[in-house]
Amino acid sequence: MLSGMRCDREQAVSGLIALTLIASAGSALAAEGDCFDYGALGAGSGPSLGTIKPGAARVPFVQGASGRKGCPGADPACREKAFLVPGNTVILGGTVPGFVCATYVGQKGAVRAGWLPESAVAREPTPPAPVAKDWTGTWTAPEQTIRIRPGKVAGTLAVEGDATYGALDPDRVRRGAVNTGSVSGEAAPNGHTLAFTMGDKGTLPFTAGAPTDCRLRLQLLPPFLLAEDNSACGGLNVTFANVYRRTKP
Repeated sequence: MLSGMRCDREQAVSGLIALTLIASAGSALAAEGDCFDYGALGAGSGPSLGTIKPGAARVPFVQGASGRKGCPGADPACREKAFLVPGNTVILGGTVPGFVCATYVGQKGAVRAGWLPESAVAREPTPPAPVAKDWTGTWTAPEQTIRIRPGKVAGTLAVEGDATYGALDPDRVRRGAVNTGSVSGEAAPNGHTLAFTMGDKGTLPFTAGAPTDCRLRLQLLPPFLLAEDNSACGGLNVTFANVYRRTKP
């Protein structure tokens, strides 16, 4: 829940949405006292899930160092108006003493990241390694769709995706200024991670290919699918980096 409104009413949190997720930056920013996302996928233990504990009716987000000097901290002046409530699920990233960087995802895909008191969050145990059916289906975010199905080779998964930049902006749509991108590949998952590079002649390992080739890394963290790329999977500002929910099995 954000600012006292229902969790699925993202329109009530305009001005509070912190996205697009720029993976690879999160860990360093968290160390500097700011929380913008859950950090890079595939780095260290990576993001995990947490749940707001029973107790306080509201758990406000806390400003970072850029918002106010001395934050995050216990000073009431650090508290933000946006808050979560017991039972809300969050994606956890970096920490500073007493606080954890948490990302909340609304039912329609709006994303809000910020510091929360670490004492208010119960960390969920690491889920068991997913099987193919846990991955497969259609996963969506506000301007991205990723479809996963069993691959042609046993043990692999086939991934196809489409993304846009500007499709939610009526003016850009009117001017025909919506940028697009796509991704396609087939690879075997490694635990909770599935990663590959799009080569000219087919799928390559994630670290192979040219720097300009599209690289996609996915992490399954049910009920979410997390994605990051190297900003080379489409037109200007197009990215697959986001948090997805499965909308079709």
